[in-house]
Amino acid sequence: MRILTALGFALAVGTATPLAAHAQHHLAPAVAPKIHKVEKVAENVYCIFGQGGNIGLIVTAKHAVLIDDQFERLVPGLLEAVRSITTKPIKYLVNTHGHPDHVGGNVVLDKQVTAIIAHANVRRRMVTEQAKLDPAKRGGLPELALGSEDAKERARLNVHLDGAEIHLLHMGPGHTDGDVIVGIPAVLAMHMGDLFFLGMLPYIDVEGGGSFDGLVSQVASVAAWIPDGVRIIPGHGPVCGKKEWLRYRDFLQAVQSHVKTHPRMDAAALAAIFDGAAWPEWKPRADFVTWETLFSAALGQGPGRVVRS
Repeated sequence: MRILTALGFALAVGTATPLAAHAQHHLAPAVAPKIHKVEKVAENVYCIFGQGGNIGLIVTAKHAVLIDDQFERLVPGLLEAVRSITTKPIKYLVNTHGHPDHVGGNVVLDKQVTAIIAHANVRRRMVTEQAKLDPAKRGGLPELALGSEDAKERARLNVHLDGAEIHLLHMGPGHTDGDVIVGIPAVLAMHMGDLFFLGMLPYIDVEGGGSFDGLVSQVASVAAWIPDGVRIIPGHGPVCGKKEWLRYRDFLQAVQSHVKTHPRMDAAALAAIFDGAAWPEWKPRADFVTWETLFSAALGQGPGRVVRS
């Protein structure tokens, strides 16, 4: 694993892209209400809930670091929520991956932060998507990219800011091909991005380079070293801890084992006989991820979600 830095860290250049298909499941209303809510996760670490992926905020002695930003139209409310926590300027914005409900606010926030940081594949996919847009609507590309376009290559970036240390870790394909875990070791806090869904079935974006087996492997690997007392911000769902992460590992391994035990079954048949009731923490959504679409992803087929014609 290599350690990359630039502007005080070593960096490797790469790319990112939100998927338009994913956006339909997290559409913001025409007039955004005041929807953001703040929860303290650990000392100087907060979760901001809104519409879309959960946002993390780390406050250092002189600055703040934002993790994900939901949708462009929600940025005013997001910044109001940030100001309710701190008036310190946001120095860095970290994107855990490239889906629109996590990076939609980049185009606004890139004018206010020193740099946006993401995995190389996040930048690559964003460049491709933005090439389809009117030039006036482009922007918010990550300036600092860790890793390479080979998603299987692990990458790590340690950010040192005002005495605080923040770890960014890419472990391979999982939810997408550009997932990054964010850790704040001093206070035992982590933002898992969409490697962790709690409350609904996980989405594996096969078309975006995601891998069910890769997700299972990553979750099991983290489970082997995640500390007791850790507080976790999932990509979707409530703030939780190690117990929920270990339960998530067991759930994913149960799905994987079910597929391997019935090698001749298709996704629909696998879903029909799986004991979903044994895992009430993960519920299907008819408009997003159902048991059948989850098993489709587990079979290595796509796209991991409901597709409307």
